[in-house]
This record gives sequence, C-alpha cells and structure tokens, in this order.
Amino acid sequence: MACSTSAAKGLLHPPALTRAVPDFLAPCLLRSRGASQTSNFSTSPRSSYPRDNNPNRGVSPLRRTGLRRKLSVSDLPLPKPVLNPKKHSKVAVDEDHGLWGFFKDKKLLMKPEDEHSHGRAWTVEELRKKSWEDMHKLYWVCVKERNRLKTSDRERERIQAGYGGAESKDRDEVVRRTMQAIKHALTERWYAWEHARKLALDDTTVNLNGRGPAYEPYKQTLAEEEAQIAPDSPPVAPGTKIL
Repeated sequence: MACSTSAAKGLLHPPALTRAVPDFLAPCLLRSRGASQTSNFSTSPRSSYPRDNNPNRGVSPLRRTGLRRKLSVSDLPLPKPVLNPKKHSKVAVDEDHGLWGFFKDKKLLMKPEDEHSHGRAWTVEELRKKSWEDMHKLYWVCVKERNRLKTSDRERERIQAGYGGAESKDRDEVVRRTMQAIKHALTERWYAWEHARKLALDDTTVNLNGRGPAYEPYKQTLAEEEAQIAPDSPPVAPGTKIL
C-alpha cells in the first residue's frame, strides 16, 4: 500500500530535475502564461450595414437567398406608362430655343442628297481681305456646323440608319479646311503686327503707351517753314518781302 502511494505521488509531483526549465525559454513561458488583453479600435456600434461584395445577392430563384437587411417600401401604386399616343400630353417647346441650332431645319436627320449639297472651303487668299469680326463669326459658324454633324452621326449610330455617313464626313472635311484657313490668316496677321510693333519701338512718331494718339508726326513751326530755303534760290536779304 505504501509503495502504491509513493508511486502515485511520483506521478503527480515529478522530480525537480524534470520540472527545471532552461533560462533561454523562461521569457517565452512567462508570456504564454500571462493573459493578453485586447480591445477593438472603436467600441461604438456600427450605424451602417456591413458591406456586401456579392453583386448577385438576392437574385437567385433557386437558393431563395434574400437581402441581408430589411428594406422599407411604401404601399403606393406604381405609375403605369401611357401606351396610347392620343393620350400623351403635349409639351410646349420654344421655337427659338438655342438647342435647335444643333439640327438643320429642325430635323433630326438630313437626307444624303441635302447633306452632300454644300460649297467649297474658304481659301487663305479670300480670308486675308476679311475683317477680324467677319472671321470671328465665320469660325463660330463652322464650330456650330461641326456640332450639328457630330449630333447627326451619333443619332445614325444609335438608330443604325446605314446611310448619310459618307456625306457627313465630306461636309465635315470642308468645314475643317475652312477653320484651318482662318487660323492661317490670323497667324499671318499676328506676325505682321508683331513685326510692325518691333519697328515702332524705334520710331519716335509712334506712341505705344496707350495714352493719346498712336501716331504723332513732327510739328514744324511757321518760323522753321519760312527759314527753309530752296537749294537753287539766291540768298534773301533780311526784310525782303517774299511773294
């Protein structure tokens, strides 16, 4: 009986040599035995639902998976479309609205023969004779025409018309050549003005400060004009009356 009791004590309490821990393992055991305390960064409750990355949530008729959150809907009758054209309400449209400028003769699409009937592009020689105001108006007329052509091209692609694309492209090319000619003529005028400005810096008769007349010629007094004598005329005695 004594032997069995001592054996049981040996199993429950092993010798000190077996319970000895190396020195280099002591910090690890101390960390594992201690209870670590952790807490969330924010303790406030979440006001929004968690993000669901599944775009097909609630659309499976086989699994019958609904949405993760409840949605509130009102018990109101849904509007029904009016399919009868006679019952459609008439919308008042301003006849002078600015958006009509994007459509030729207030039509959505032009016929190919009407789109093809256009003149040639303006040349640089013709534009050199035009004023700044005329070229400014012509340039924005070209911009408006290109906007109209792009609107027609987009509408043809939408309805898949299958016609008018080549005529619209030719017309757009003519408009673009006119715009390039306008830029060319304005560039020539700018270089001419810049050359004249550099010459005026050395000319004392030109006023570039923006105050007073731009051109101030030399003013000769009456005495200076009377003192001018022709190179072939004989000298005049003082007091002689000149007729």
